Amino acid sequence: MADTEDPRRRFADLVKLSGLTSKFIDREAERRVLEEGVIRCGLSLDEARGMMRAVADDNDYVFESETERRVRQILDKQAGKKGKISKKQFDQTASILRDFTNSSIGEQEARRQVKRIMIENGWKPRRAGILPTQRWYKGIEV
Repeated sequence: MADTEDPRRRFADLVKLSGLTSKFIDREAERRVLEEGVIRCGLSLDEARGMMRAVADDNDYVFESETERRVRQILDKQAGKKGKISKKQFDQTASILRDFTNSSIGEQEARRQVKRIMIENGWKPRRAGILPTQRWYKGIEV
């Protein structure tokens, strides 16, 4: 019992350590922690992933992969058949992303991530303003 419990406890502590600096865990950190769980702690990938989610839920950690999946669903709905996102929809989605991450990321980072998701999925910005342009979108660095 002690042999199976100790690696699990070590892995749980490793997950807690990864969330100490920021409660937002990016993909690279998530991948590294999973690798450590599989290689060093001898857990299966599914066990490691399950334990990571449980520790994250207990400590209010948020995973980039999870928030990205949610944002992609929102943008897919907003893009509609034409595949275009308005500035208002974009701003709302960036705000929702910040809510998903419990404000662990800043507004600029949220906007960058939403733009990256749009590019990956082929969604385009809708023109806006008095003289309709896409300047609001082009000004966001990826």
